[in-house]
Amino acid sequence: MCTLQCMVDVAGDFGETMIESWILSKLEPLNGAPLILLRDPQRMIQRGARVVDGWAEQNGYTVLFCTGNLGLRDLYEPLRTAPDARVLVVDRSRKDSSQCLFYPDLEAQLGGQAPLELSLRDFLVEQTGDDTWPHFVEDRNLARLLLTNLPQAVAAHTQLRQVSANRFSDSDLYKIILGATLKINPFKKLTPSEIRRLCIEQHGSLEEVNRYLSPDVMTALKKMIESAPQPFCWLLERDPD
Repeated sequence: MCTLQCMVDVAGDFGETMIESWILSKLEPLNGAPLILLRDPQRMIQRGARVVDGWAEQNGYTVLFCTGNLGLRDLYEPLRTAPDARVLVVDRSRKDSSQCLFYPDLEAQLGGQAPLELSLRDFLVEQTGDDTWPHFVEDRNLARLLLTNLPQAVAAHTQLRQVSANRFSDSDLYKIILGATLKINPFKKLTPSEIRRLCIEQHGSLEEVNRYLSPDVMTALKKMIESAPQPFCWLLERDPD
């Protein structure tokens, strides 16, 4: 029998596969170029991920994961004059960082082609076929919650579309993140058994989403839990034990 942790691990592996397949589809057209600049401000690529390190090794690239300019120069300079060198620079600096990477000399080597930039919103648009995803889905904290629960986020989006074929408000995005993180359908009233499972199995996640999601979404969830029969209504403020 597959335990809850087993199911979580399987879902996590599936989410990584979704991301890796998508990134590969972006990288493969650039295969053979002596220099590839890949911007990943939301840290969608995990260090050591097969999609980058495996692809690079297979195709003869040296991968440079960089967040600071000094580190970039230290890593790149030995390769700059190496004959037939293939370099994949992964720029992991945040968009709102005060010390973004600066490499006009490398961009000039691209011959006018813009660096490849990974975007969580672009990924979700392609996965769901829905171009109405709000842009603030790329907020650092919200993106982290979504990237940890990608299959559940796509499922919650489907649940939104079952409620409305076109609607996608800011509140809907918060509900999708809520549903993805807590493993619930955020667009329906929960049964007492679902509330029990939520408060016991996702007790830690409840505290996390409470820090980042809008008060109206969390208030609606709290009211739903408080309306459950005893002792389930106590689980919101008490430890499961």
